[in-house]
Amino acid sequence: MRSFTSDNRASGSRHKDARRDDSTKSLYDHANSFFLSIAGRADDRDVLPPEKTDGHRDRHILAQLIEILEPDDAARLSTELLDEFGSIGRLMGESEAALARVLRDNRAIIRLLKATEKITLVSLQNQLPRKLISATDQRLVRYLRACMGSRTTEIMRVLFLDSSNHLLGDQEFGAGSPQRMFVQPRSIVKRALEFDASGIILAHNHPGGTITPSKSDIEFTKSIKALCMELEIRLHDHIIITRDQWASFRKLRII
Repeated sequence: MRSFTSDNRASGSRHKDARRDDSTKSLYDHANSFFLSIAGRADDRDVLPPEKTDGHRDRHILAQLIEILEPDDAARLSTELLDEFGSIGRLMGESEAALARVLRDNRAIIRLLKATEKITLVSLQNQLPRKLISATDQRLVRYLRACMGSRTTEIMRVLFLDSSNHLLGDQEFGAGSPQRMFVQPRSIVKRALEFDASGIILAHNHPGGTITPSKSDIEFTKSIKALCMELEIRLHDHIIITRDQWASFRKLRII
């Protein structure tokens, strides 16, 4: 089993191809526009809104969602949830057991939050182009950020493509901690063969917020690339995802 560790130190410089894009900031932004229909989709902007504004907005939207089931207790529950998890994007990425620490026996709200997460992710997946011409297509970045950007532990997601770069499917791999992820490279290649995939895109998150690849990130990517080359599977790219940034190994000329 292979492990690789993130470099969670503050990055001294940002690659010119990294993005800061409010419309892809977190699962919250998509749930807000798609599922809740309270505010329209945010336009792409270079500057993120102030953190205080985000907190107020999260609290307001989450309370409106919870009001569907608990109209008299929505404000208190939304406050407790955000005090525990920090943002809607992060709490929707948490497990049912983690949500139950705050919501206790209120299983209906837990199911509502998890259903919101699933519907939003399906919506974003459906927005992916039928042919993934570029691994850094903004629709793909939105989907990956929604899936992984707010996660508190590292996880790897692999997208499997056919010879025309059509998406065959995607899957999570590895058990992670905030700074390390354990993945078996051969398990990824095995799944690619099961899909009869001609290419793959790797993506993993950095909970610490930096988009700088660590030494172990690079070594892992090169080992995957070597395995893929033996089987004539193309490694299109490896993308690092954070809450508000992303980086491409191919644009960084690592692969």
